[in-house]
Amino acid sequence: MTQYNSNFDTSLKASYFLPKYWLTWCLLFLLFLFSYFPVRLRDRFAAFMAHLIYNRKFLDKRKKVAFTNLSLCFPAMSAQQKDKLMRKNIKAVAQISLSLGELFFRSRQHILNRANISGEQHIIDAENAGKAIIFLGPHCYGLDFGGIAGINARGYPLSSMFKDYNNPIFDWFVTRYRTRFTHLTGKGALYHRSEGLKPVIKSLRDKTHFYYLPDEDHGRDKSLFIHFYATQKATLPIVGRLAKLGKAVVIPFYTSYNEKTAKYDVFFHAPLAQIPTGDELKDTQMMNAAIEKLIDEDPSQYMWALKLLKTRPDESEKIY
Repeated sequence: MTQYNSNFDTSLKASYFLPKYWLTWCLLFLLFLFSYFPVRLRDRFAAFMAHLIYNRKFLDKRKKVAFTNLSLCFPAMSAQQKDKLMRKNIKAVAQISLSLGELFFRSRQHILNRANISGEQHIIDAENAGKAIIFLGPHCYGLDFGGIAGINARGYPLSSMFKDYNNPIFDWFVTRYRTRFTHLTGKGALYHRSEGLKPVIKSLRDKTHFYYLPDEDHGRDKSLFIHFYATQKATLPIVGRLAKLGKAVVIPFYTSYNEKTAKYDVFFHAPLAQIPTGDELKDTQMMNAAIEKLIDEDPSQYMWALKLLKTRPDESEKIY
């Protein structure tokens, strides 16, 4: 088995059972119960809760950020259209959140049955060609189901990066289910963002695929301003470097929860065959164009409430 060093310890510690964490354990117990609920009944409950909380004050900040992002990306979108999209968005958050226990508590076969896969042949072709894969996935709410049900639980080796939560119990819970199926191939790990790209490149060269979420705003210093819908977005220009050094092909993919089928739709698009071009700007432009096409699969399930556009070309502009 290939050994991967990671800063994330997935062992259960005695300190996790201190009284200050009891509420967290209660929440995880609820996720355990919901993981065995009839899915359509659970979805109706989640939709009811989403409708109940949509106009609550604690969501005002989240909605303000989302409406700002939508206004910049889609200036022709009306207030009614934005409101309709965000109602769907909050409903998707509720339905997907209540399903996360399945990734931890339910069987591999159950998880596989919860996803409809489109475009898996792109993965098969890349593996047959001896290529590692950079799975390019924007921040959609179903990202964990996409990575697990669409890739890792299907027997494809996968690594990804991780950022700490403020709660070690959630860290333990999430890291456990994200690494749950690495034993199928003996490859894969979670790397902390602070570790940089070296472990990612090492794992790619070992034919361990990498789940790359490139759409967060990491500030001005190392970013390029690239078109993103009708605006510009500070974007790290590293996808070409990763593909070159890791000898990898870039396959965009997106995950959307389908309420009608009560399953996750995982879309794998055709590889970005031109990357790397040797030109960071061109590579990053192609990447953002691919991300737009992914989001277009279902814009209502993208994380519009992230401060995606905080860094502006005009340093004096403050939008949030």
